[in-house]
Amino acid sequence: MDLKKYKKKRIVPRGWKEITIGDVFRTSSGATPLSTEVSYYANGTIPWINSGELDNPYIYDTTNFISQKGFENSSTEIYPIDTVLVAMYGATAGKASILKMEACTNQAVCAILPNKEYSSIFLKYSIDTLYDHLVGLSSGSARDNLSQTELKKLKLIMPVTKREQDNIVSILSLIDRKIELNRLINQNLPILDRSSEAGEVRLAA
Repeated sequence: MDLKKYKKKRIVPRGWKEITIGDVFRTSSGATPLSTEVSYYANGTIPWINSGELDNPYIYDTTNFISQKGFENSSTEIYPIDTVLVAMYGATAGKASILKMEACTNQAVCAILPNKEYSSIFLKYSIDTLYDHLVGLSSGSARDNLSQTELKKLKLIMPVTKREQDNIVSILSLIDRKIELNRLINQNLPILDRSSEAGEVRLAA
């Protein structure tokens, strides 16, 4: 993959700055409790995210849970709301999502914890723009892997103040919502077509 574009010295717009993720944010990665120990998972109530779930921009829930015993017997930790998660393994490697609930993760996910002076959503958008670069950094035999070390060295260009970051995010979020609405409409088109063929008329609420 051609990474020359990323490696070139980038122009920093006036009023913006270049940061290194590891210099500004605390990062971490999760863990997997021993899978053969049933008590680590049975009746679990602690949300536990895997890398495959990072195909969605926001994470509001999960189907995976571990028990308090499983949490205490592994090195995973509970991350706060607005933590940015980056998939390091598998088909979603390089994808970023934002936690909208408290949760822990397995070792295939790098967590970038919130910093009150920076917008987590802007951080997520910034990482999204470097997806091709992150895929190019991945290495491994059985699976393509990123590393937390490489992610900590990642350089991003951001507005100096959180207020400026939030202003840009408000515009990008509107675009995201429009894209999501169009996606939902497209998903429902076959249903609407079948309804039309049956002579049904449905009005949107």
